[in-house]
Amino acid sequence: MRLRDSLQTKITIMFFAAIIAICLIGIGVYIKRYKDSIFEYYHLAVSMAISEDSLDETSNKFNIEKFTSEGFVLVTDKQQMDNISKIYDELIFYRKNFGKHQRRHGATAEYRMGKVYIGENGIDFGIILYNGDSYLVLNQAENERVVFQIEYKNRNYASLIVFGAIVLLLCFLYVATIRSIYPLRILRAKIKDFADGNDDIDIKIKGNDEIAEVANEFDAAVKKIHALREARRLFLRNIMHEFKTPITRGKLSLEMLEQDSLYRKILSKVFIRQENLLNEFTRIEQLGTGELKLDKSDYFLQDIIDYALDILGENAQNVHVEVEEQKIHADFDLLSTAIKNLLDNALIYSDDKKARICVKKGEITISNIGKPLDFPLEDYKKPFFMQSKKQKESRGFGFGLFISLNVFDLHDIQTRYTHENGESIFTLKF
Repeated sequence: MRLRDSLQTKITIMFFAAIIAICLIGIGVYIKRYKDSIFEYYHLAVSMAISEDSLDETSNKFNIEKFTSEGFVLVTDKQQMDNISKIYDELIFYRKNFGKHQRRHGATAEYRMGKVYIGENGIDFGIILYNGDSYLVLNQAENERVVFQIEYKNRNYASLIVFGAIVLLLCFLYVATIRSIYPLRILRAKIKDFADGNDDIDIKIKGNDEIAEVANEFDAAVKKIHALREARRLFLRNIMHEFKTPITRGKLSLEMLEQDSLYRKILSKVFIRQENLLNEFTRIEQLGTGELKLDKSDYFLQDIIDYALDILGENAQNVHVEVEEQKIHADFDLLSTAIKNLLDNALIYSDDKKARICVKKGEITISNIGKPLDFPLEDYKKPFFMQSKKQKESRGFGFGLFISLNVFDLHDIQTRYTHENGESIFTLKF
């Protein structure tokens, strides 16, 4: 699975996008409220400076106590006051000489360093920016100057706490969500393991959510399937033992007959045939359940065909063989058995009891003279596909062909069947 298709990746992107959006909104709200706070203090400073209530009636000077009671801090450091006064005097000079609205050097300096106001009563004041702080300068009668530092009280703690709590909540939800979907990885790995044929697995997950319920239901189903498979294996093992026991006894009994006895030869063929049928039934069961495993290696096709002819028995003399030497990557026993089954069918259903196998580059053809197949080739890949009526009319149950076709599929060998001019042809391409 690609990382971008992962559910965890999508959830992570969504949560991070939400957190970034919340942070940007929080920063925007904080900056706006900070500016509003500064504006409120500026407005308070100007209001108090122009208010007659801020003046002492007898001395016509500013009432310092009123300013300090509103949070303004009186500056007493002489050096600091001199530096601020220097800036203030410069702004007063620009204001008086260049005016308020003219775009000259003075207006620019006034904007950078602060603003001054000249009242009708001759009392002037201003707000000065110095070393990153704001100061209220009051120039009262007799050239007496008072400087206050404007200290802003941070009123945005509540906003920061709210947005911080939202971000923490999102982080908590993200961790909780990732933890809740993490069992999906375990479930996926277990399902893949089960699909590969291992039914002895444990998928129980603790929890009460939907994922845990699905996993636990699947675990219960797997355990039932495992129990059924074990029962089937035990049944097959017992039934095969019961079938093979009389065959073994019969083969031992043959040893009591004369070597050249006709009955011995007939019975020997019968027992061998019965044993081969049992082996085929075992392979059918393994193919049907997907338990048949391949042991692949590189082999010469000549060796595989020779072994197929060997297990075919005395009928091999009726097979015409043409082989071009080449190698194939395959399971030796299974592929030999599959080719043997095709040759056996070709001989059984041939009009002249002969068959032909030809091996060319990347291709094997097995042919005979006879009637075509009763059903489409794909149907023979299914075990017991024929209905009871068709079984009676058919020339066989198709078990050998079923095994061969499925073995070819396991080897990724393409199978094609044609019937032309009275000849049935199986073509195997690898």
